[in-house]
Amino acid sequence: MTYDLEEDQEEVASEIAPDTPLPRDLIGHLESRKQHRKDVIHTTEKLTRFFVGWSLNSTGFFIAKYLLITGGGVNLWLAISLSFSICSVGSLAGLTGLRVNYNSDGLEVDNMQNVLKTAGGLVFAGITTWLAVKDHQYFENLTKETVSQISQDIQTIEKQNPQSDPWLSIAVALALFIGSIAIIFKGRE
Repeated sequence: MTYDLEEDQEEVASEIAPDTPLPRDLIGHLESRKQHRKDVIHTTEKLTRFFVGWSLNSTGFFIAKYLLITGGGVNLWLAISLSFSICSVGSLAGLTGLRVNYNSDGLEVDNMQNVLKTAGGLVFAGITTWLAVKDHQYFENLTKETVSQISQDIQTIEKQNPQSDPWLSIAVALALFIGSIAIIFKGRE
């Protein structure tokens, strides 16, 4: 069985038939689904950026607090540099799309909005670091004032009652120890 096609028939057979136009309601539905998908992607991107930035800032804050609590003033510059570095990671990642070019027309900068976002991120990193240091300094001053007041009260009581000299200090130290342990373990429940 052989098929004999004439040249005219060959051309007709090789032509592509035009697409059937889609109904208007289907086109409208597809456009709305396309717009919905773009909105979902945009919202997801914003939420992801927010939570990543928030987690980096909180991590930098708590690392600075930890270093300042464990090492005090000795770790001050280490805490500041680590906190600022961690907090600014998210904002520095925005510079990846920045393109600066110099040609005969002058300086060309593309994606300048990334520079503004980075500058804003660096400002927030600085504020977060400053808050961590100021928070530590506030509690450090409060602790020094409390210790000074307790010491003055102990000296006043010892002057009034010289027979209670070592026992009063031991009782105050024991009360502070038991109180701090109770606060620590109560927070875990």
